Amino acid sequence: MSLKAIIIDDEPNAREKLQLMMERYCKDVQVAALAKDAEEGLAAIKEYQPDLVFLDIEMPVLTGFDMLRQIPEINFEIIFTTAHDQYAIKAIKFSALDYLLKPIDLDQLQQAVQKAAERRNQKSSALQYQSLKENLQKQHTAMDQLAVPAQTGMIFLKVNEIVYCEADSNYTKIILNNKQKIISTRTLKEYEEMLDDSGFIRIHHSWLINKAHVKQYIKGEGGQVIMNDGTSLDVSRRKKDHVIERLKNN
Repeated sequence: MSLKAIIIDDEPNAREKLQLMMERYCKDVQVAALAKDAEEGLAAIKEYQPDLVFLDIEMPVLTGFDMLRQIPEINFEIIFTTAHDQYAIKAIKFSALDYLLKPIDLDQLQQAVQKAAERRNQKSSALQYQSLKENLQKQHTAMDQLAVPAQTGMIFLKVNEIVYCEADSNYTKIILNNKQKIISTRTLKEYEEMLDDSGFIRIHHSWLINKAHVKQYIKGEGGQVIMNDGTSLDVSRRKKDHVIERLKNN
């Protein structure tokens, strides 16, 4: 199925290079319009009703995120493009959405387009963009809306509901405070990077814990943490000092 796309970017070279890559290497995508700023982008979205929008985050006057706030209902897929905005990247990851770092890598572009095509038939995208909007309002506080890609679809959680995460090969088992277990298609390493600023501590190659749900630390060679749900988890010797230090500090 062909996708109708719009490219919104304030850099002429970036717009034209991405369009050329799409024409040469993404045959299922038709680029309907190029826009140099958010105002042109909003007009192009209204006129062409695209399936897919490539949206630059760092634009003058209105950023890509500012532009999204002006769209009441997002009924198209978005692939964000950015050069360096770490906060924006984290917000996008929390919402399980796609982004491409500039200069854009061809393999990553093709993968992102393929995922966007697959998502067109899913119902979770609108909720992911709503989650993104809520997280973007928390620039000076910890993000609390987490979209979890699972084998059955997208599950939306509050970060404070997570007791701990457990590595399960290339998947992650997420244990919630209501005893529910969710199998995510993301790795534990990805969750460690995303949740480090949200009070989560990697205590072992198998476990990432939510400090807010720790009931007790028991001394030992590496020691153990007892979670509020009664689960006992080993702390690796190598991480012992780091874990104790993190548990001490608020």
